[in-house]
Order: sequence, then C-alpha cells, then structure tokens
Amino acid sequence: MIRGPEARLRLVTALLIAALLPVIGQLVRLQILDRDRYQAEVDELVMRPYALPLPPDGTIRDRNGDLLVGNIPIYSVGAQIDLITDTQIAAAVLAPLLDLDEGALLEKFVIREDEEDLRWVWHRLAHGIRGDNAEAIKKLKESWDWLTLEPTWQRFYPEAELASHTLGFVNADGNGYGIEASQFHLLQPRPAAGMGEVDVLRVPLSEELAKGKLRAFAGTDITLTIDRTIQAFVEGELDKALELYGASGGTILVMNPQTGEILASASYPDYNPSLYSTYDVSEQGRFVDPAVSVVYEPGSVFKMFTVAAALDSGSVTQDWSYYDSGLIEYGGVLVRNSDGAGHGQQNLQGVIDHSLNVGVATLTTQHIGADVFADYVLRFGFGRPTNVGLFGEAAGLVHLPWDLNWSDGYLVTNAFGQGIAVTPIQIATAASALANHGTMMKPRLITERRTPEGRVVVIPPKVAGQPVSAETADYVVGLMEHAVETTIVKAQVPGYRIAGKTGTAQIPVSGGYDPVEVITSFIGFGPLPDPQLLILVKLDRPQVDLSVRWGTQTAAPVFNLVASRLFVLLGIPPTEPIDP
Repeated sequence: MIRGPEARLRLVTALLIAALLPVIGQLVRLQILDRDRYQAEVDELVMRPYALPLPPDGTIRDRNGDLLVGNIPIYSVGAQIDLITDTQIAAAVLAPLLDLDEGALLEKFVIREDEEDLRWVWHRLAHGIRGDNAEAIKKLKESWDWLTLEPTWQRFYPEAELASHTLGFVNADGNGYGIEASQFHLLQPRPAAGMGEVDVLRVPLSEELAKGKLRAFAGTDITLTIDRTIQAFVEGELDKALELYGASGGTILVMNPQTGEILASASYPDYNPSLYSTYDVSEQGRFVDPAVSVVYEPGSVFKMFTVAAALDSGSVTQDWSYYDSGLIEYGGVLVRNSDGAGHGQQNLQGVIDHSLNVGVATLTTQHIGADVFADYVLRFGFGRPTNVGLFGEAAGLVHLPWDLNWSDGYLVTNAFGQGIAVTPIQIATAASALANHGTMMKPRLITERRTPEGRVVVIPPKVAGQPVSAETADYVVGLMEHAVETTIVKAQVPGYRIAGKTGTAQIPVSGGYDPVEVITSFIGFGPLPDPQLLILVKLDRPQVDLSVRWGTQTAAPVFNLVASRLFVLLGIPPTEPIDP
C-alpha cells in the first residue's frame, strides 16, 4: 500500500488527467472530427465569392488603326445603407446625379426586414452613370465613404452607322450580328473570380491581389481589312445612287482579288449599332447584312462563269461560234435574248458583248452538259458560304442534276443567272478568281488579332480554290475587257484597263417573275492585267424609266464613280495614256 506524499501525488495526477480528457476530446472533435463543418461556418462569415472589375471588350480598328468600335466607362452606383447618417440630405444631393426621383431614391435607402441582422447592407442605386455626373459622384465619395462606384464598360461606335453591317453588335444575351457576334468569344474580356475576404464591392482583400498575381484580362483587339476612308466614300456613293435611281436598297463591295481582303462593304438599309435596342420589331430586319445574308438571282453577270466553264472543260474552243436565232427551247423552257432579237452568227465575244441569253444556254445544253456545268458552279463556290467571318452568312441556292428537284430547264436558265440564288460576297469572290488568273482567294475581313498579353496573330491570305486555269481566266477577262471598251462604256475609267459584266435580273415572285421590278448589277475590276481592285455594285428595284432600267445605265456608272476615285485614293497609277 502506498501512503503519504506519493499517494497524494498520484491522486492529483489522476484527477488532472480526468479533467483534461474532456478538453482533449473537444479538441479532437473540433480540430479533426468536426473540422470541415466549423471551417465552413467560418468561411460563411468571412468568405464571399468575388470578382475583379471586368476589363473592357477588345477594340475593333480598320486596317490603318482608326478606331471603329471601342468602349466608354460607365458606373454602377451603390450605397452601404447602414452607414448613411442622413438619408434626406443624401437623396436630395444624389437624385439629380442619378436621374432619379428623390422619393424613389429614399426607398432604396430603406433597410428591409431580412437585412436587419446583416453585418452590412449594400443596395445598388443606379446603373449606366457617366460623364460629369460620374465625376461629381466620385468627389462626393471622398466625404461619403458609404458610396460605391463600380466601373463597367459600354460599347462605343464613334462612326455611328459607318460599316454597321460589318461591325454589328451583341445584345445582353450574347446574340447579335457582324464581327461583334462572330468574334464574340475573342472580344470578350477574361474575368478573375474566386472565394475570399472581400470589401463592400466584393473586391478581394488578398495577398494575391496585392502582389498583382490576380488579374482580369481585357478582350482581344481586332484589326479589319476595311479601310475607313474607302468605306465612308463608298457608303456616300451608294446613298447618292439610291436617290438618283430610286432604288429601295443596294450593296457595294470593294475587294482586292489578289488577297481576298475586303476594303469596303456598304449596304442599305443600315443602322446605328449603338442604338440597336431602340429599333422596333418592324425595323429589325435592317440588322441582316445584305452583302452576306440576303440572296438574289444574279442575272447576266453569271454569264462570265458559264463561258469560263465551257472553255476550261474543253467543251468548246476559243474559236467557237453559233447562229443566234433569238430563242432556244430546252427541257420545256423557252428562252429569248433580253432584247427579244436574234443576232445571227456570233462567237464568245459576241455572247459577252451583247449579253446573249441564247448564247450561254446553247453552251450549257449543247456542249457542257448538266454534270460538268454543275461541277463548275460548285468550283466557283456557289451553293456554300464563303466563310468570310460574319454572322448569318447564307449558302445561296443551286440546283444540281443529282438533286430530287432537278429539272432540265435549270440547265437553260442557270446559264444566264436565273433560277440560281447567290449572295453579293459569293459572286464577288467567284469573279475575283477570274481577275486573279484563275486562283480564288478566300474573302477576309480580319487581318490581325492582338491579345491582351501582347501576342499578335496575323491572318494571312488563303487560297480558296482554282476553279479554272490561268489561261481560261485570262481569256474570259479579255472578253469582258472588250465588252467594257465597246458596249459598257459608262464603266470605263480613263487611263485604266477595266474588265466587267453587267446584270439585269428579274425578281422571282409567286408563280413566276415580277413583270417590272429588277435588280441591276455590275462587277468590274482593274487595272488589267493584274487587277488590284474588284468592285461589285448592286441596286435593288431601281425606279427609273423602264427603257433605261438596265445594269449598263444604273450600276455601271456607279462603278465608274467608285473606281475612278479609289484608283487615285490608293495610289494605283494609270496603265494607259490619258487623253487631255
């Protein structure tokens, strides 16, 4: 038996151990068993989801660096309600700056029942504050620490309607048109978000932020092939043409056939992207870009491709000729020349010079054949999008002999651009193949992308195909040059060799074609032999006298005005002596 001091020591030790066991148990429970639950409770008290202020979207500039789409700062104004000492004074001062009624602002200062137990109460007071009002609120914030200003960004179009179809817009749901929509994923900024201790605006109070490790990145900047000066000039000439000829709409495209770069794309009706939300439902059809999304029957401009197909396939030779009686019947379809007359013995030059429907129909039905002709139609890119990089590009409509709805009559009408539907960008791209010695370049609108980290991605020219040989292309271009020299004189540009083709297309309606309304067009390029400019002019439903409502009298003169100015503007020297 242990007695004395030793026994008492053991007793005290046992009592101490017994007293410590619950404490140790609690520590084990808190630190190990229930750690996750208590950590979550702590996080709920001090941790919040956060996001850094979002940087602006990427800018869009023209080929020379001129700003076409930018961003302007706007602010969301809020208040930590529990810190306001005098709501009456606050409302009286802030209401006019926020464009709010004083009574409505006082209601925003009221703490709701469900907020009474919160450590702090924050309410948003207004959004979209800018300019002098924003600057005045910034000064107030120096003495009113309960005020908050959260910077955001709004898209800014400094040129209003200029290039509106090409630029486009994106609405709050992320839907839209033009480059803004097609490049939305690149133009968007990259946010920085997470969980941590935050201030009243949920900005993180972290070492990462202090050290600059936590960053949000602005969107990627985009440089277009568009030239702002050329675009503005072309839009002005389109407006004049629409007024002069009473047309309901129209398109002018300017391309470099050697690179596929689009220097200008003007279409009417247009719109102001900054004000897209103000257009009512009946007006929103103007958001659709006629240059890439609206199809039409091209008419006689298509004859250049029919002649090219006949030559390149070996179906005829350059010395081919036929007797033109003024009409031809095939597959139950009777076709006449546009002037209703026969032209006697004609060759390929006569077919282009006089734009003979019977001539090209003779080529397709008696020489080329359905399968070979369809192959060349596809080679030139018809029936599929060009992938120019704009939202909502249409594929067009072609009829092929292996389709269920094929009719032999299509072989006649398609030869001169009837019964086939194209977009302006499609037919301009196809024509550029002839201008570029048979090599078709992919049309492009973007020349460069610049990431927020400073990396530059250059978008090079890309070959889209070789629909015909260089020999065929150059020969057809020679036929078109002769046509401009002899019959399409209003398209001539003194000092410059020009090749081109007109079109006057009927407009399909239920049961046939409109007996009066037409679409007139002209596609021309130069200076030969190595064209640097291709210009398409398309006018919808011109209302001039019926006797002059042809592509030669409407679209060709517009081409002349545009080409004459652009050759000088771009510093392209004359290729021929200019008569004094």
